[in-house]
Amino acid sequence: MSDMQYARVRIGASEPSSQSVEETPVTALAAADGVDGVHLLAGGVADTDAPTYSLSITGSEDAVRTTLEDDPTVLEWEISSAEAGTVYAYVRFRAPPAVGALREHLTRDSLVVLLPATFRPDGAVELTVVGGQSDLSTAFDDLPEGMRATVLEVGPYRGGRLHRGTGLTDRQRETLRTAYELGYYETPSRASHEEIAAELDCASSTVGEHLRKAEARLVAELFE
Repeated sequence: MSDMQYARVRIGASEPSSQSVEETPVTALAAADGVDGVHLLAGGVADTDAPTYSLSITGSEDAVRTTLEDDPTVLEWEISSAEAGTVYAYVRFRAPPAVGALREHLTRDSLVVLLPATFRPDGAVELTVVGGQSDLSTAFDDLPEGMRATVLEVGPYRGGRLHRGTGLTDRQRETLRTAYELGYYETPSRASHEEIAAELDCASSTVGEHLRKAEARLVAELFE
């Protein structure tokens, strides 16, 4: 039996006012108005201060274009497609030292970072790291200066099942979980959009939108 473990972690600044987790075009996208989620699909593993990222962005194409056009650290960018509220973009940028330090830290010894990684509006990144238990513990206890890890989930590594649903936004995941717990997906359904909305304190139209986007993302993950 494998002794490899996985840990889903959120890495951000150690203090709310800390500047150690420096802004990049990717964190700027995550914080932009009109953007609900930014996911790193590929890239970022090369030892370079000008990494290339392939991104999936949930939100407005106009917001993505404006953010990338206005950022002086962006060296190259291109939108490959934009449909159903999801924008796929290629971005190469000048990265601050903190980006390289974190990449090196999370790929040493037995550690491997699994993608996608999700960037949050506050500059934090959520990702899954696989490795030996001692290497994982050491890595998260000894992050580069100014960074702190919050462990969200841990367990034995079981391959592909860890990837399901990682492209969902927090709100989509919460809505999907609530719908499931209330019996929305049972046959016959035991919950309506209105009942889910009452549980989440939002409009039923918002529930419908979140469920449609979450379901579309899960189906896309299945067939991509």
